[in-house]
Amino acid sequence: MTGKFAIRLLLFAVLLVVVNFALDRAFKAFSIHGLLNNMMDKQFSEYDGTLTYLTLGNSHNCINTHILENSFNYGSPSESLIQSYYKLKYILEKSGRKPEYLLLQADISSFGPKSASRFEYNFYWKKYIDYIELARIKSEWDIPGKWLEGKFFSYAGNYKDIQLSILYRIKMNNLEMYRGFRPHRDFRNFADEADRQKVAWSKANLILSKESYFDPAIKVYFGKIMQLCQAHDIKVVLLRIPMSEEFFKEELKIVPAEKLYHEVESIAYRYPVFLRTLDYHDLYFDHPEYFFDPDHLNVKGSDLFTTRFARDLEEADSLLFAK
Repeated sequence: MTGKFAIRLLLFAVLLVVVNFALDRAFKAFSIHGLLNNMMDKQFSEYDGTLTYLTLGNSHNCINTHILENSFNYGSPSESLIQSYYKLKYILEKSGRKPEYLLLQADISSFGPKSASRFEYNFYWKKYIDYIELARIKSEWDIPGKWLEGKFFSYAGNYKDIQLSILYRIKMNNLEMYRGFRPHRDFRNFADEADRQKVAWSKANLILSKESYFDPAIKVYFGKIMQLCQAHDIKVVLLRIPMSEEFFKEELKIVPAEKLYHEVESIAYRYPVFLRTLDYHDLYFDHPEYFFDPDHLNVKGSDLFTTRFARDLEEADSLLFAK
C-alpha cells in the first residue's frame, strides 16, 4: 500500500463519517415522530398538574386530555407493550412523577408478534429501552444493534418515515399538542372508502399474524408492566379503543379474540392493582364516519369517545376505582 493510496483511503473514510453524521443529524431533525415524541417528553417534564391518569399505547390511543381532566397521554406511534414498559419504568424511576391510574391500551393488535418485532425510531427509544435485557428476553442477539442504529444511523431503512414526515407537514398544518395529546389525522374519512372491507382486510393482515396471537415477549413485558404498577401502587385499567366493524371482522379471521382476552386478563388478575377492562371496541360499529381509517378514530370520533370514557369513569362504582 503506497502512502498516496493510504491518504486517499483515509480521506474517503473521513468523508463517509462526515456524510453519515450529516444524514443522521438531518433525519433526526426532520422526522415527524422524533418531533412529536420529543414534544411529549418536554410537556411531561414541564407538567406540574395533578397526574390522575396516564395513558400509554400506540397511535390507536386517542384519549383527549382537553376532555379527560388530570390526564397525560403518553402514547406514541407504533409503541408496543415492550416500549410502554420501559417508558413507564423511566417515568417512575427518573421523573419523580407517579400517576394514580395507568390506562393501558389492550387492543387485539397490542399482543401479536408483529407488534413485538417493530423497533422503529430507535434514535428516540434508545434513552428508554434496555436493549441487552430485551435481547435476553427475546433471545435475539442482534437487538443491541438497534441502539447503534439509533445512535449513529437513524436514517437507515426509514424511508417510510421520511415520506410520512413530508405528508404530515403538507396535510397537518398545526402540530398542536396538549399534555401529550395531539388531534388525530383528519384529512380523509373511512366512511368515504368505496370498499371498506377490503381496506380493513389489508390493514388487519398488515399488523396481525396467524402464527401467534400472544407473543411470548409481549406476554413477559405485559407481566412486567403489571409488576411495576403493583410495586408503585398504581391502579391499572385495560382499555380497548373503538375500531370499525369491518376491521374487527377481519381481526377475528386472524386472532381468537376471546382466547386472547382470557389469557391477558388471567395475567392481569394476579395483581391486586388491576381494576378492570373497559371495552369500547364496538362502540362505533355503526359510525364509519368517526374513523380516519379502519382502526383509527378521527378528530370527531376521538372527542366523542373521550367524552364517553370520561363520563364512564365518573359514573363508575367508587369502590371499584378507589380501592
